Amino acid sequence: MKIGTKILWLGILIGALSLFSCKKPEAPKAKVTVLNRLDENKPVENVLVTVFAETYDEKAGEIDPLTGGEKIKTGVTNSYGEVKFDFTVENILKVKAELPVSNGDTLYGTGVLRLEEDKTYEETVYLSQYKSEL
Repeated sequence: MKIGTKILWLGILIGALSLFSCKKPEAPKAKVTVLNRLDENKPVENVLVTVFAETYDEKAGEIDPLTGGEKIKTGVTNSYGEVKFDFTVENILKVKAELPVSNGDTLYGTGVLRLEEDKTYEETVYLSQYKSEL
């Protein structure tokens, strides 16, 4: 084979390999929407949303539903009741939403995020009870 033909085949081989090369997966994302079950499931603005990993409290012998565990991220909902988060790894995390109300109490709701690469997980959290009722 001539050198020109070898170079041509080498170029075709490199081109074909680059078409089928591994694509790096995108990091997991999540979108949490907060709705008020006590007000016709309307979206709620300015709700504090906390994403956390559950940790077991050996002393108490349980997981505290109000503190949950290790805080991973926090955000505040926009006028559509939405907040978005970016993560670095796949995981299953808990999410809680809290909204202080005029009577001094706090509306409260929880959910779960199942994070996978190349996906945006959407979770709806309903504010449906007061912290004082827990």
